[in-house]
Amino acid sequence: MALDQDIDFLGRIPTFHVIGREALRIIAISAERVHLQTGEILFEEGEPADGGYVVQAGAIVLSSARDKQRQDAVVAIPGTLIGETALIVDTIRPATATAAQPSTLLRIPRGVFLRMLEGEPGAAQALRKVIATRLEAAISELDLVAPNFAGKPETLPETG
Repeated sequence: MALDQDIDFLGRIPTFHVIGREALRIIAISAERVHLQTGEILFEEGEPADGGYVVQAGAIVLSSARDKQRQDAVVAIPGTLIGETALIVDTIRPATATAAQPSTLLRIPRGVFLRMLEGEPGAAQALRKVIATRLEAAISELDLVAPNFAGKPETLPETG
């Protein structure tokens, strides 16, 4: 894709749509294009995460070791941002990402993303608002289910 097409594409990603064209330009210029064949692993669960990926074409299956039959696997399609948290903080990969078909992704290193935020205070402020709104929604959802866990904890069976 040409640079302007990459910028337009990134601007359609929910996390990025608020940060402005100049910030998107910085990301697009610095992103690395990654090509995977069917069955190829992008990253494995438990690995340190140093940035995020945006699926441009194809499909990526995200599965956890806890899910032996891949019933809870998630499929990331074009326009999906994988590893959003890893753009901002040190973390580990919570799942293994495997190409379900030939796929193309943009890899966005954390250092690039953080430098962009430092140089584009308007983008940083807009992104802060998006994250705050998401956090408030998550807390509200937790408040709804919290009564289900109130009361005495059940006695767990002994192991050994």
